[in-house]
Amino acid sequence: MSKIILYWSNIPAKHNYKTLDEWKNSELIFSPLHDLVFRSHERLNNDVELWTHQKVTDFKYKGIEIKDASEIISHQDVFNGLLYGHSIAFVADAVRIKRASQTLGIVLDMDSVCLRPFPNYDSWYSTMPAKRTGGMVPKWGLKKPPMVVHDNSWDGKELTAFPIKIGKEKQEIMSDFADRIIEKYRRQPRGDKDEWNSILWTVKAIASTDYKAKVYQPIYMSPLPAWLSKGKCYSLESPTRLNGRTELYGYLLPSIDEILEKSFIVAHFFESAFQNADHIKKNIWDNIADDCLLAKEMDFIGYK
Repeated sequence: MSKIILYWSNIPAKHNYKTLDEWKNSELIFSPLHDLVFRSHERLNNDVELWTHQKVTDFKYKGIEIKDASEIISHQDVFNGLLYGHSIAFVADAVRIKRASQTLGIVLDMDSVCLRPFPNYDSWYSTMPAKRTGGMVPKWGLKKPPMVVHDNSWDGKELTAFPIKIGKEKQEIMSDFADRIIEKYRRQPRGDKDEWNSILWTVKAIASTDYKAKVYQPIYMSPLPAWLSKGKCYSLESPTRLNGRTELYGYLLPSIDEILEKSFIVAHFFESAFQNADHIKKNIWDNIADDCLLAKEMDFIGYK
């Protein structure tokens, strides 16, 4: 079984942690969604490492080991980078890619609920939906090539996404890539809004030469788009648009039944949908409609 690598630390500014010591000595705060995520891992007996820069003193979940992320990037470097204006998301990317390269593991996001065991390929990559109509349609071509699908099972015209499984072929390259992210994080940002776009572009470039790797269409690893505005998520909607008949920007949204039948995970994009919220609030969680996707996921994994 491949190790699954997670990262989570609370954003100091959103919790009023004024100093480095105050932040690193504070208890890591989880959300109700994280409970569902952890329970989904328990159900599948997954081997999970959760890396963090904070304390965790009461953790009840089986098969999930808490790890000190300062082994990969120091508390001081992270705190300084946040003061510079970098996002903690890039710390998460660096830590997860570095550790997954060491263990030949899976880089997974914290808002992804696992529905079934991951595939056993030595390496694999994921995609998420790309718009096919409207002003933000990718201009596929030499400057923006689609994902290279080595088995030619589909055209690769979607967006690169996590999760990924790092295999032996690209182990060293991925490790070096994580080191480069860390070095970049330690420097003052240039102020270029596209400065960090290179992370998934680099993953895409690595995937293009990982000739035995499997490249998955969105339904398998990232069935939901992240196109809604602040405070809205497809997985919370009631009545749901996930009925297999709704088309948005030329993309046919899958049905809930198709997701539960085919998807390995559901990536919810709560953090982006709630404008980089540190975690989904309990009052939202307590008012989930019975017919929405998230409620159906709870039923699927036996969450009570």
